[in-house]
Amino acid sequence: MYDSTPVFSICQFNDYWLWAAWNNPNDAKEFFYKTDKSLTLDCLLYSKVKSREEALKQAKNILGNHAIEIKTQWAEEVVRLINEPLSDLLPTNNRNNNKNNDESKTIINNQKLDPDLEKDLEILNSLIGLKEVKSTIQELVNMARIAKLKSEMGLKTPTITRHLVFTGNAGTGKTTVARIIGNIYKKLNMLSQGHFVEVDRGDLVAEYLGQTAPKTAKVVESALGGVLFIDEAYSLVPENQKDMFGQEAISTLLKMMEDNRDDLVVIVAGYKDDMKRFINANQGLKSRFAKFIDFADYKSEELTKIFNFMAEENGYHITSDFDEKMRNLFRELEAKIGELGNGRFVRNIFDRCLTNQCNRLANFSNLSKQDLMTFQSSDIPSMTEIENNIM
Repeated sequence: MYDSTPVFSICQFNDYWLWAAWNNPNDAKEFFYKTDKSLTLDCLLYSKVKSREEALKQAKNILGNHAIEIKTQWAEEVVRLINEPLSDLLPTNNRNNNKNNDESKTIINNQKLDPDLEKDLEILNSLIGLKEVKSTIQELVNMARIAKLKSEMGLKTPTITRHLVFTGNAGTGKTTVARIIGNIYKKLNMLSQGHFVEVDRGDLVAEYLGQTAPKTAKVVESALGGVLFIDEAYSLVPENQKDMFGQEAISTLLKMMEDNRDDLVVIVAGYKDDMKRFINANQGLKSRFAKFIDFADYKSEELTKIFNFMAEENGYHITSDFDEKMRNLFRELEAKIGELGNGRFVRNIFDRCLTNQCNRLANFSNLSKQDLMTFQSSDIPSMTEIENNIM
């Protein structure tokens, strides 16, 4: 009798742990004993993670709890292939066509990547920092792709977590990532449109009792087929006080999430502690928002990269003195960057540099293009300027 249960194998890989999977035991057996094998063609997917526990969890999340772990030899065979020269991994006719052999990423084979989906994933991975966020989103994407593949094969597909809780301070990229998720889920046919609707309490709650339900319903209807992003969602449940308006909005939201569960993603966002309080305040919220993704504050090196990206995007050059002084500024402010606004703070610093550069150049004539498009160290705002104009 044909066994369609997916299988996976785990082994240690240098300082990491690798897990690899196959559609069924027969595919795994064929892979192991095949002489001219290829990771691209003969392995469903593989991933490198930090611990065995994480490998087991990721495998079960993506393949389903019914997936069976098999002996380590299968994963060790994947490691052996990874460590071989690229030309030895592929059939002859594919050797010149494979441009990506990065074993640090989760690879799902036997499917062609939609070019548009690949572009969205590239945009996600190009974001500065957010290492853990990217890893979690990639895991969600892998789960969605496997679910799609199972559905196409007529196999049972476990329910995939659609609705998400984004926690973290302002300016950490929550809105940007939410937009990307909408685009990705559309490519995976999880959403019909993939558009993005951002709201807060004021967009959901009306002035008088009884008016909130239709107002909330109208907002949710506008997001059907896409992503509804509720910023500062915790404001719907004020701390230590009853709020009939907020509760009415939540009740309406939960009902419409259930009624439209196949074509709507709701992402609620806010500060970590406030969002935990918000989710725990209502059993319906707890059951629908089981996945938390935390957006950490940026480190000083990441803040510098964000600034340099803004400068480059706007055509500005920076001197070595400017670069070193800016790095020192972000090191000095790193401990309080969460309250300062992370990426938003960097944008404010960039705007202040523009102002200072213009003030400096206004006293000169016969300016060259290089003069106009170069930041000098004197353009960086002092701490007094920052305290008076930015903080």
